[in-house]
Amino acid sequence: MADEVSKSCVECQGTMCPVVLMDKVHHSGAQRELEYRLPEARPSFWRGLYPPAGRVRAFLCGGCGRISLYGSDTEPEPGAAIE
Repeated sequence: MADEVSKSCVECQGTMCPVVLMDKVHHSGAQRELEYRLPEARPSFWRGLYPPAGRVRAFLCGGCGRISLYGSDTEPEPGAAIE
């Protein structure tokens, strides 16, 4: 992805590289993507889950060690059911 290639740190202008934030509570071993939702979103009637508004990506600065989070819109998957 293009956003993984050219990020620079807002503090020291060092080069940032993508990292995966690990969830210590989830023990299945499956990698999960972080997502965010809009404040007005309501859980679905059938599954009780909130619809995600986008993904959250993490980047680590090689210079100062800062971790920055960036959001990106989620596009619905083809054939996905709308709840």
